[in-house]
Amino acid sequence: MLKNIGIIGDSIAQGYYDEEDLGWPARLGKIILKNNSNTYFFNNMSQSGDNIADTANRAVFEVLSRHFDLILVNTGINDLRRRKNSNLQLDFSEGARIMYWNKLLDTLSTTNAQIVVLDLTPVIESRYTEQASLIRYNSDVEHYNQIIKTICQERNIPFFARYDTWKNKDLNALYKDATHPNSEGHQIMAEEIYDYLRENNLL
Repeated sequence: MLKNIGIIGDSIAQGYYDEEDLGWPARLGKIILKNNSNTYFFNNMSQSGDNIADTANRAVFEVLSRHFDLILVNTGINDLRRRKNSNLQLDFSEGARIMYWNKLLDTLSTTNAQIVVLDLTPVIESRYTEQASLIRYNSDVEHYNQIIKTICQERNIPFFARYDTWKNKDLNALYKDATHPNSEGHQIMAEEIYDYLRENNLL
């Protein structure tokens, strides 16, 4: 039986900073094809720099024009930029982020695909240089994850929470910069996502 898996999100889902130019989606695909007799197709619709509004709009013309059995959503970190050492409002207000998350999931829910939302992984705040005008804070990541989780729970959409596990990892060894995993980090993400999908009978 043929199955089509779609991935939509931002630069982390696109595979940014994977030295082998794979990213966790392609690495996940290799694991799935190695361990399953079914034939799978993969379509990564992610785009570096996308925020939740971009992802919601992208889904309209990327997802609805294709048939997917499973859609993995990995987006949101670009919504959390602040001026360094400042409590100035985020690029997107909480209300706007909730609105666009609901728009995204409304769009995806019009398909027959199983939807799985991945949470946001921690950032390394200390890697933002003195010259950087914008920074992301883990307190914002934690709060945003709770918002996304609540939206998913209300819709009965699986939400894969990884933040607590990742905050206890050696992120300096697994990240290329403050936000993006390196090859090793992308490989660990792929393995964790595969295990989650398999354990929850989502493949």
